[in-house]
Amino acid sequence: MKKEKNEEAVRLVKVILESGFASRRNCEKAIMSGRVRVNNQVILDPAYRVKEEDSVSIDRNLINRQTKRYMALYKPIGVVSTTKYLPGRRIITEFFKGIKERLFYAGRLDSESRGIMIITNDGEFANIITHPSYEILKVYDVTVNGKIDSEKLFEASKGITIKNVTYSPFKFKILSKGRIQSKIRLTINEGKNREIRKIFDHLGYKVIDLERISVGCVSKYNEISGTLEAGHIRDLTEEEIAFFFKQKDKKLKDIENIFADVEKYNNISEEEIDIEEEITIKDDKPVKKHDKSKWAKAKPKKKRLTSGKLKTYKGKSSTEKKSDKLTKKNKIEITNKNIKKTSKKR
Repeated sequence: MKKEKNEEAVRLVKVILESGFASRRNCEKAIMSGRVRVNNQVILDPAYRVKEEDSVSIDRNLINRQTKRYMALYKPIGVVSTTKYLPGRRIITEFFKGIKERLFYAGRLDSESRGIMIITNDGEFANIITHPSYEILKVYDVTVNGKIDSEKLFEASKGITIKNVTYSPFKFKILSKGRIQSKIRLTINEGKNREIRKIFDHLGYKVIDLERISVGCVSKYNEISGTLEAGHIRDLTEEEIAFFFKQKDKKLKDIENIFADVEKYNNISEEEIDIEEEITIKDDKPVKKHDKSKWAKAKPKKKRLTSGKLKTYKGKSSTEKKSDKLTKKNKIEITNKNIKKTSKKR
């Protein structure tokens, strides 16, 4: 499948890196030291954009541009998802023998797991598969020990946080439930490190077997090539490749629509906005307004119902107040005299 726009916008460092010349850092050093030429002109910028028809050379030696490869590998158990050499360990590059292009994986599987891995030399294609924003679904068949608790699994499927790491919601289907072991099919759109194993471990189950049966539309079952066996690799079909690039086009359209809506709103005049607000107010339920007439006069207080006669309080006259003051003074004088008499007797 041809992607003209993407092929026209390839960085120079990426072209040299894909040729297998050296690591990314050494490729950048080679460019900045003046060893790289594009159309026989020295280019010192690693981010320089190279077209498909441009000739690229290092130390006057032309580089053969790689053809894009898109493949599916069924990784067996015990193989490490890495392209780096590990003494005494099996790595996925042992299945790339006879392929000239420099390939890498898009989405890893731990060594204890098996199943489908996408292999490519197209960084853009790998980003579509691995980045969660594109929502490429991965399907796993998981076998755990014991009888699975469907209610616990349902609660975890809404999204769960384990040791300050939040895992997104997922879908599941219980394929079998027994006393010794249970089998569940999980569908997720992200691939955090050992995510499935950590979720089941948190729920109190040990994962006995974990198999990734599909990535997007790429499954281990294929009508043309049949079932992909462990350790085998096959090229993706044009329909499968187109599926992933459509996901990117869909994402770009969504982003364009968002900006289009913003521009549309910015171009609306203030009069049109006022009209729209009036329409929305009419469509909505009637809003209760504050009626001032209800609060113009204070409401009369309700009379309390009391049994018997009402007690009324009458204020004292000025003469009565004076007599009260005199009696208070007399009382104070009498108490003082009594205190003096008691002190003399002692």
